[in-house]
Amino acid sequence: MFVSFTAALLAMLFFTETVKSPEELQQIISGQTDSTRLSGEFVDPEDKLGHLFDIASEYREMYEAERRANEDLRDSLLAEQAKVVTDRETLSIERQQLGLQADSLRQQTRQANIEELATFYNKMKPANAAEILQESALSDTTVAELLRRLSPQQMAKTMASMDADFAARITILMRDLPPSP
Repeated sequence: MFVSFTAALLAMLFFTETVKSPEELQQIISGQTDSTRLSGEFVDPEDKLGHLFDIASEYREMYEAERRANEDLRDSLLAEQAKVVTDRETLSIERQQLGLQADSLRQQTRQANIEELATFYNKMKPANAAEILQESALSDTTVAELLRRLSPQQMAKTMASMDADFAARITILMRDLPPSP
């Protein structure tokens, strides 16, 4: 029965001219020809499903291209973000260094000003210097630093002319101050 069915199938293939030669039949059987592919005459020209499949394939390709482009943009954005964070850290460090330099410059200027004032107070009468220092808007720490720069005799006479409470407060500050430069 199988042989008769096979013979009938072969006869049908040759009769409908689906297969035109024994060589073509051999290619189909050996897998050299795609037997699942319909010839153009059997495809409906208004095959909407096939057309939709083609459009979907085009969109898939466009989607994949856009996805790759977006991944590249994301990677680029992440790299730029890393640069911004690095630059921010660098700027923060530089800002701190500038702040330290500014503080150092301010300290140097302050020390120079105190040194200059000490020169003037060394030449003043101790009673006048004491009165000015007690009444001035200078901080107690600044007064203590200034007195430390006076000559020992001038400092002793000036402090002797001050109010006892004020002189005691300044003496404690002078003890706690670091050595002058």
